[in-house]
Amino acid sequence: MPALPGDIAAALRPQIVVSVADAAIKTRFPSAQDGSTEPAEGFFDQKADAQTAVAQRAALTGAVRRRFAVTIDDVIDAPGGIVPTHRLIDAEQGVDGPAMVSRIEIDLEEEQAQVEYFG
Repeated sequence: MPALPGDIAAALRPQIVVSVADAAIKTRFPSAQDGSTEPAEGFFDQKADAQTAVAQRAALTGAVRRRFAVTIDDVIDAPGGIVPTHRLIDAEQGVDGPAMVSRIEIDLEEEQAQVEYFG
């Protein structure tokens, strides 16, 4: 099936790159980078649609989050298929709030569990 003129025009139009940045995060972490060398791929007909999608993505990933590793002197049960959240309290780090468990490592020989929190 031959290409239609509309298909050819869409394939030849220039690439549009949109970005979003949070001034508060850039001020707090001036040397931080997002780690991507290329923009995330997306296909939009209008620049406004791309900007809306980027703003939604930034709302999900643009918050300041920290990672904590906690050693528990007991073996805990890792629930299958569920991502648990715990309340993490650490006065030294200034943390008191819910944190998502991102990794659980259970050591049966030492009867310990290593839990990595993200939040």
